[in-house]
Amino acid sequence: MSDQLSTSVVTAAARNLIGPSLQFANYMSPPIPVVGENRLFFAFLVGRGEAVNPELGYQIWPPSLLALFDGGTGQFHELRAVSPAYFSLEQAPDQPMGKGLSPPEKDATDYLQNELHLFQCCDNVIAAIRTKQPYKDALKEYDDYFRILGDQALLPFYQKLCMAKVA
Repeated sequence: MSDQLSTSVVTAAARNLIGPSLQFANYMSPPIPVVGENRLFFAFLVGRGEAVNPELGYQIWPPSLLALFDGGTGQFHELRAVSPAYFSLEQAPDQPMGKGLSPPEKDATDYLQNELHLFQCCDNVIAAIRTKQPYKDALKEYDDYFRILGDQALLPFYQKLCMAKVA
């Protein structure tokens, strides 16, 4: 992968740019590989997450932003305002979708180990695509780790986006 930055490096760049810049954005999804403009991007779903009602715990709302980073250079490409309609999903944009993983849960050792595996799987998918090798098995393994790491309420958004073409 000499002409490609690792997924972990691109994700760190995304976190460093998005986190401090958008204070209302309390969650960012794991990286999602997408195709656009004859190159590969990492997409990140970004939105509101908070514990409004202690009985319900940490809740997440539909993504309000889609951040795209170049998969080869790690450079920021675009930040789009999105709503559930962008993904052809019927979900009220101003209502919580359900329980999400809180920031402390994302600092747990198990989460971080699974995140490392997801990054490795994503690197394998991207490398296979770039070298025109079969990538279905690597994508399946990536998908398995995304389902472990991603907030369950975000899965419909992820399914619409993973390996989709973005213009």
